[in-house]
Amino acid sequence: MRRLRLRKGILRKFLRRLVWLAYGIPFRRASGAPLSTMAVPRRILVLNGAHVGDTVITTSIIPILRSAYPAAEVGFVVGSWASMVIQNHPDISRIHIVDHWWHNRSRDNRLRKYLRYRSTRKTALSEIRDAHYDLALCVYPYFLPDFVDLAWAARIPVRLGFSVSLFAPLASATVEIPVSPFVHQSEIQAAVLGPLKLDRAHKDKRKAVLPESTEEAIREACSVLDVSSISDLRFRIIHIGAGDPKREKPHEFWRELAGVLAKDALVVFTGKGVREEEGVRAIMEGLDNCVNACNRLSWNGFVAAVRHAELLYGVESMAGHVAAAVGTPCVVVYGGAAGVARWRPEGPAVTVMTNHLKCAPCGLPWGCETMDCIRKVTLQDLANLSEPHVGPSSAWRKPSRSTH
Repeated sequence: MRRLRLRKGILRKFLRRLVWLAYGIPFRRASGAPLSTMAVPRRILVLNGAHVGDTVITTSIIPILRSAYPAAEVGFVVGSWASMVIQNHPDISRIHIVDHWWHNRSRDNRLRKYLRYRSTRKTALSEIRDAHYDLALCVYPYFLPDFVDLAWAARIPVRLGFSVSLFAPLASATVEIPVSPFVHQSEIQAAVLGPLKLDRAHKDKRKAVLPESTEEAIREACSVLDVSSISDLRFRIIHIGAGDPKREKPHEFWRELAGVLAKDALVVFTGKGVREEEGVRAIMEGLDNCVNACNRLSWNGFVAAVRHAELLYGVESMAGHVAAAVGTPCVVVYGGAAGVARWRPEGPAVTVMTNHLKCAPCGLPWGCETMDCIRKVTLQDLANLSEPHVGPSSAWRKPSRSTH
């Protein structure tokens, strides 16, 4: 493992210098205002072009900014695949779409992905320049792509990012990534605020927040669940999918769980895509008191359903982060590749199950062949947590809401 990490470090340094030359970074000037002379920012731009779960996590920075700079307008650079997360967010004034080829999971070839990136970047760059932002927060804590170069090209005076970034030389100030494996991703992202020296009272506001569900979203969820009022319905959600099939549990696991849960409450399966829908159909076959909501809910409808559910079960995906953000208890099964402590949903009603192994976190992007860290978590492990997770319990019932 140490040899692998050493080789990765050497390769990263080599690629960094190679790309630096290709992008002409040594010849660019990190112009802008010194951080020490920055006035109270009037317009702040947060940049993270990653996927849905990452974007939900990044919303935890918004309450900090709202507390520290209540009069400031906040803009957000996001990929089109995650833009719905922050659409209609009351504390976000502008949204700029950049579909970076690195994060693009579409079936397009690399050339099409790159051309899409250049097109969206050009449009966003023009929008960002016209908005005249004072401060850019590049919160993606990885080598590529954190959009420091975009903030630099937009002539934003103060640009904060991470030292690990390929474009770190173009930042006004950078911070190191916390080395502890027990630091949550949202806390890592918030570390980029360090050079601003904000009071602890502001930093303590860190919490992922999603906009309140609209009447239209609630009606959509009611329609899928075939009820007139979602507030009067007892139901639990099972979200079987993840971005990588290796992070998923076998269908038999979910079928057995659904069979237990359906004795006490309606079970709603959510998901997206042909593969997940086929999986849900196979799981539900012959089971009573289950609803297939896969591919039937928009993003807003999905969030409304999660917000009103008693409990959500899932794996390492955006669903757990959504549940934590809206205050719904969740039980999620995680693998050990990326680090459970870092990527778990963050909230008081979150339970994360994993099979602890010496090799975790391995850092392997696609995991290993056996994936025992997730596959050896059994339904009995969930049952042993406490009875409410697989049976009726008022302790896990959410407070009653007004009827919609």
